[in-house]
Amino acid sequence: MSALVDRFSVILVAVAAMLWGTDTFFRVPLLQRLSQDPTLAAVQVVFSEHVVLTILVLPILWLARREIARLNRRQWAAIVAIGVGASALATVFFTRSFEYGQFIETLLLQKTQPLIAILLARLWLREVLPPRSYLWFPVAILGAYFIAVPDPLHPEKAWADFRIAAAAYALAASALWGAATVFGRYALAGVRFPTLTALRFVTGMPALGVALWVLGGAQAFTQYRATDAALYLGIAVLPGLIPMLLYYRGLASTPASMATLAELAFPVTGVIVNVYFVSPAQTVTVIEIVGIALLWLAIAALDIENAKRPARIEPGVEAVPGGSRAPAT
Repeated sequence: MSALVDRFSVILVAVAAMLWGTDTFFRVPLLQRLSQDPTLAAVQVVFSEHVVLTILVLPILWLARREIARLNRRQWAAIVAIGVGASALATVFFTRSFEYGQFIETLLLQKTQPLIAILLARLWLREVLPPRSYLWFPVAILGAYFIAVPDPLHPEKAWADFRIAAAAYALAASALWGAATVFGRYALAGVRFPTLTALRFVTGMPALGVALWVLGGAQAFTQYRATDAALYLGIAVLPGLIPMLLYYRGLASTPASMATLAELAFPVTGVIVNVYFVSPAQTVTVIEIVGIALLWLAIAALDIENAKRPARIEPGVEAVPGGSRAPAT
């Protein structure tokens, strides 16, 4: 029965990741309607997205007020790291990467998330990483390079068309989201998945508000249009609230290293949406396909190696539902 529950949980994570892939439908047109300053526009989109999300999750916070009061300092640290780092900063980086027009590259580089999550799961959750796993990290790095630089014989072209800048922002977002998988796995030991979902958005919004004020002053909050309300509601609900609820429900019973593999449904779905609906002129090159294959190979090998290793609980670690572990506080 537990195997069935775990398998169902992994599917929930994958479905959530597929819904994240619909993000392009909303984010690209919103960016085209805001400030000419690309960084400011990115923060404006993500801030307004979080305002809508915060309003939507207020009932969850009220119902979970006693649960929230019982959180300890380490759990709060993990939640704030998720809210500020993943929900706010990573989403700004992801949005900023989109503004260079390299949509496919931005999405494909999200495949690097498992590398970050697996390493942090070893450091933070003490999920054991088999020694041979380290042999596959250079393969994954080479795959990411081929995605960012699809013409390796002429890498200067990547600088000329801003592929490197787009890749840097995409990788920064990937690293923060990979870390959030691990921190979320830890935080779920103390709160239910709806509560963590709500706290993620609420803790991210103040940081975005401060960033928006610093970048654009009071005027930055007045550049929104009522005609875009449907887009803001759409981005908050379809690739936002609904998949995040599914994601944390699945993550509660899924080890962080396995969950981040299921999250690869996000870039795959995002590329399909982009190629067929948003920007049909963009295509996936042969070198990028090689890069994708190398990343998949490395991540699959890491998962196989991880599955061979018997789980053990180390001193100073308490068990967390679902097979992962969290440092005792």
